[in-house]
Amino acid sequence: MRKAGIALSAFALAMTLGACGDNGSGDTSSGNGSNASAGAVNLAALANSIGDETSEASSAHMTITASAAGQDISGAGDLKFGDADAAIAMDMTTAQGSISMVFVDGVLYMKLPQELVPGKPWLKIDPNSESVLAKALGSLNESLSKNADPRAALQEFENSGEITDTKEEELDGKKTTHYTITVDVRKMADNQSDPTQKKAMQDAIDSGMKDFPVDVWLDEKGLPVRFALETPTPDGQGGMTSVKMQVDYTDWGKPVDIAPPPADQTTEPPA
Repeated sequence: MRKAGIALSAFALAMTLGACGDNGSGDTSSGNGSNASAGAVNLAALANSIGDETSEASSAHMTITASAAGQDISGAGDLKFGDADAAIAMDMTTAQGSISMVFVDGVLYMKLPQELVPGKPWLKIDPNSESVLAKALGSLNESLSKNADPRAALQEFENSGEITDTKEEELDGKKTTHYTITVDVRKMADNQSDPTQKKAMQDAIDSGMKDFPVDVWLDEKGLPVRFALETPTPDGQGGMTSVKMQVDYTDWGKPVDIAPPPADQTTEPPA
């Protein structure tokens, strides 16, 4: 389970890389890179445009493929957008078994391959509890809440990234606009207030990492079709591992029902 833990941790970090940026009101006018075509806009405008469309659609289905620490992870789930009621439900497949995750009402629930308590398959991770594990994963809860909306992920990159390329592409039979965003890791680290994430960024810098790409494809309505990134990430053992992740979005606006697991099937980690 050790390698699975590393892979899952790396995957979680990739899922929440948007939280590594700064929410401050600094310069958000990152412009086009020298290779960007005339159709590209600045990152702040792109994030706002996506936000307008996703807020109206309010929900979507997603399919995820990822690799980390030599482990492949795939999954699918639903997203519900909203500042107060963001929610995620996802089932993932790893080499060690299936993992399910539900984030709703600010609480994260995880169903691991092995039950920690017989008859209670779901682990409840409440950031307000006294559990050491829950406190350690508190930032993950917050990050999942923020990044249920793709706009929030891009907004977090505004002070550390810029659009460096844009082109029209056909993706799965749909006309899309493909934006490539280059994120400066040093700027991201400088803007980071969370000590754990700041150290992770510094470890990446020490390994020789200077920047990494984030790609987003938008359909003709301005809704995300695909979001992808590939970046080195600390492996928790003093080294680095590569994380590659791709999220494909479909069924924008289709109603979704995301609810917490039954209370009698959940257990909380010890304090």
